[in-house]
Amino acid sequence: MPVSPDPLLESNELFRAVFDASSDLMSVSRLDDGFCLAVNVVWLEVLGFDRDDVIGKTAEELAIWTEPSVRAELIRELKRKGVVKNLDVALRGKDGTLRDCAATLRLLPVGEEDLLLFAAHEVRKEPSVSVEQVVKTSRALLIDALESINEGFVLYDVDGRLIICNSKFKEFYGYSDEEAKPGVHRRDLGLLDIERNAVIVEDNLAQHYVERREDLLTGPPESFVVRLRDGRILLLNDRKTDSGGIVSIQSDITELKKAEAAISAAKDEAQTANRAKSEFLAHMSHELRTPLNSILGFTQVMREEVFGPLGAEKYLEYAMNVNHSGQHLLALINDILDISKVESGEVTLDEEVFDLEATLRSCIRMVTGQAGEPEDRIALEAVTNVGHFEGDKRIIKQVILNLLSNATKFTPAGNSIGISMSSDASGAIVIEVTDTGCGIAEENITKVLEPFGQVRSGSHQAHAGTGLGLSLSKMLTELHGGRLSIESELGKGTQVTLWFPPQRSTPT
Repeated sequence: MPVSPDPLLESNELFRAVFDASSDLMSVSRLDDGFCLAVNVVWLEVLGFDRDDVIGKTAEELAIWTEPSVRAELIRELKRKGVVKNLDVALRGKDGTLRDCAATLRLLPVGEEDLLLFAAHEVRKEPSVSVEQVVKTSRALLIDALESINEGFVLYDVDGRLIICNSKFKEFYGYSDEEAKPGVHRRDLGLLDIERNAVIVEDNLAQHYVERREDLLTGPPESFVVRLRDGRILLLNDRKTDSGGIVSIQSDITELKKAEAAISAAKDEAQTANRAKSEFLAHMSHELRTPLNSILGFTQVMREEVFGPLGAEKYLEYAMNVNHSGQHLLALINDILDISKVESGEVTLDEEVFDLEATLRSCIRMVTGQAGEPEDRIALEAVTNVGHFEGDKRIIKQVILNLLSNATKFTPAGNSIGISMSSDASGAIVIEVTDTGCGIAEENITKVLEPFGQVRSGSHQAHAGTGLGLSLSKMLTELHGGRLSIESELGKGTQVTLWFPPQRSTPT
């Protein structure tokens, strides 16, 4: 039977105003048979109908729903819940065009009848993109990325045929686009390099150059250096891909190689200059020793007046001064000669097993005797049985004498000097020489360990000497596999520690 617009809806001006003002597509229809009672302006505009085309017609007659069965299912669910929200639907317009919408359906009680309120808004979907378009776009992005890098790039498939490469790769070897096109085999490119003489390869290695990437199929990744005819040097990092192909990243390392060569040449020059210096010092030391020994011998004879009195007492005083100065100069020359030998690698250890404690006591007696100091000036403290020492006894004695002489030189009269011997948890031998002298500023510790390194500490002037004692002691300790370290504080004193590895200790 014909259906007319619902009088209640048509007469309610407020409902009509809100209904037409909504930005959603809205319609009111009977729940069971779908006869349309009211639609708003947006519904008509979006779907392209006139109001007279719609009012009094069923959804089936209008063919709005693409699948009528879906509407029937929604009505059943709506009766159970009273509302269905966020429903994706496709509505067919008058011209047959489908509109994708997000819809909400509600029961609308009007009088004694439940009506269906339909509200929806159109969803704008992005146009679909084909797989082919995605592939083309991805490849274009990949090519742009490869062209932007400064390295050569080439990718081969599992059969060894080129998949893609960048312009830098072609430029390195002088390939044309046709020669380095997809599908060419990597061996053909290698043969082309040899034929054109584009790379510097010895004749007996030409085949290896062509076949070099075959090793990746069975072995681990490797780096490969290629020298181009134009003088450039390439570092090739070849890797096997998960699919069995090979990817190669090729970097121009020409400038890096030049820098390395320059550094190597500078190092060689420095070593040559250092050897020349050491040889000169050693030679000059020997040359100076001979006349000095003569001077010392003659002045000793004069001091002792072996052939009779000198006459005036001043002559005897002068002879003693000359002798003392000569002995001091000889000690300096001996230090220079020793450090020159160490630097030039001429010192070899004459190793033996000896009693280290007895050696320390002997050094103490020698230093106090030479300086005319009281015997208790240097105390041997905290002696732990570390067994016997295996090393060069003369050199170890020289190191200990240097440290004790330094401590005596920089410690005021009346202040004591301590030396101790112990072993650490690893069994290493530790010798410590401690004084209460002027000390060394922290920033100068490195300097005093360098050859000829002397510093002034506050009001304390640099003492006479070459400044080789600590440097030489450090070198001689290291010849035994040991270490020399210094802890010091200005005005409070210094502690020098010698550390020798456990293998230098032998059971007594």
